[in-house]
Amino acid sequence: MPERIAREWNSLVERTSTETHEIVYAIVHEHEDELRQRYRAYLEGDPDLASLVGEGANLAAFTTRFLEWMKKLVDPRATSGQIFFSEQDSIGEAMARIGFPPHAVSRSIRKIKLWFLRHLAEADVSRQQLVDAMAFVIGLFDIALEVREESYQKGVASNARVNEAYRLHLLGQNLAMERERQRAALMEWGHGLLATFYQNAASSELPRLWKSEFGLWLNHKAHILFEREPKLELIKQLVNKVDGELVPALERASFEDRSQIRDGAGRIEEELSAIKFLLNGIFEAHIEVESGRDPLTQLLTRRFMPSVLMREIQLQKTPAATGFCVLLLDIDHFKRINDTHGHKVGDVALRSVATAMTESVRQTDFLFRYGGEEMLIVLVECDEAMGMQVAEKIRAQIAKLSIPLADGDRLAVTVSIGVAAFKEELDYERILARADKAVYDAKEAGRNRIVAAA
Repeated sequence: MPERIAREWNSLVERTSTETHEIVYAIVHEHEDELRQRYRAYLEGDPDLASLVGEGANLAAFTTRFLEWMKKLVDPRATSGQIFFSEQDSIGEAMARIGFPPHAVSRSIRKIKLWFLRHLAEADVSRQQLVDAMAFVIGLFDIALEVREESYQKGVASNARVNEAYRLHLLGQNLAMERERQRAALMEWGHGLLATFYQNAASSELPRLWKSEFGLWLNHKAHILFEREPKLELIKQLVNKVDGELVPALERASFEDRSQIRDGAGRIEEELSAIKFLLNGIFEAHIEVESGRDPLTQLLTRRFMPSVLMREIQLQKTPAATGFCVLLLDIDHFKRINDTHGHKVGDVALRSVATAMTESVRQTDFLFRYGGEEMLIVLVECDEAMGMQVAEKIRAQIAKLSIPLADGDRLAVTVSIGVAAFKEELDYERILARADKAVYDAKEAGRNRIVAAA
């Protein structure tokens, strides 16, 4: 923290008497219910904040954390500048991760100061005590705001850099291959749609394009790969038309009326052709940019993880949201593997685990090298039950690994996995913390197992 701010804090604490501090402290505790109601009303009354925070548990949690912060801030025993700066810094970082509107940072502090000044004016204190208390409140919250805003701006800038880096990384993939993969996914969905229709004789439940491999790619990865590309919105409109109008029309078609079926299938094929045309234009307009993955495992590096998780959290606010899961994997006794068999064998173990993971998930999921022997997976459009199934599949696949050793023996590898399903968190760090705790519990329970996060 800049020395100037530290000096201002120390000066404020030194010149504020214990009695003045107690006056301010008492106001918070005596009017806690009013403060809670006012802050809740503030969150609900600001359209940007209301859409961010939502209702129910999140709203209550935000209000509770605000009150805890207020009590700590005015606590007469809290005289450590380092702790004060650290807490304000953490709050600023969290606001940046959550996507707090810039105006909300300063507006809330301004409203708090006015609330304090009004209650101070009504307090039974001397004129000098009133002046001292007002000076303390204004100084305290101004310093808190300055520290928080500096951290917030750094967080926003950092997130922007990481988002751009991730976009460049995706551009570094083989775009020609990716284009063909998505074209093939579209064709496969079209064939599958007609096959399902004829097999079920005018089934009432035909597959939707948004739920296909192409739809998942379009919803979760395309926006990063082709940032601010207007043709993506046109493609999304066509997908909405296919799922909202044309597929339901085919579901209603009479199996005996061949002309009705031919017309419905033909209209769907026209829209798929239009999507392919737009898709070709997007891919051809972008050049390939060299960018790396983790060189050992070929998984994404963790620097791209915030971009992915923040995007997934934002997607959960849409009506069609179905959740997502974070899987955190830790290779059991990895240090022993390195110490006993050497780092070359350890590297083979890491690559083998990464390959097993990649083969066990969808192409639309995200896989990261999280740490030394830790891997992380983001399963999109996935609830806890599905996340546990995928985690068990990965665990079982890895347990089958048999790595050859120089002496002719073979090494078995196992992993412990924590599964954290999205539970309305606004800050992705809270999801990671739950996954980390679940991995710890899996280790404590004997390793080579999966545990669902609480």
